[in-house]
Amino acid sequence: MEDLKNTVDALLEQLAAARDVPADAEPNKIVVSSLDQMRFLVGIEERLDVMLDVGDVLPFDLSSRDALLKSVHDLLVESGVTP
Repeated sequence: MEDLKNTVDALLEQLAAARDVPADAEPNKIVVSSLDQMRFLVGIEERLDVMLDVGDVLPFDLSSRDALLKSVHDLLVESGVTP
């Protein structure tokens, strides 16, 4: 789970730089639109070299970094990537 945390943190840092917000900002200050969520999803897929099974609504909980990490982990489990 630490590797996943590092991946999520690195991706948030990259997206924060693109939005010109502090890298340690809460996820909902970094990922503010559906387009940002798609960028986050694609970033996760590229960094983990996986294809994730998402429905019509992206499942990311942006209320805190821990909540986001849990929602990414849950998506990996639901997609059959992580046991």
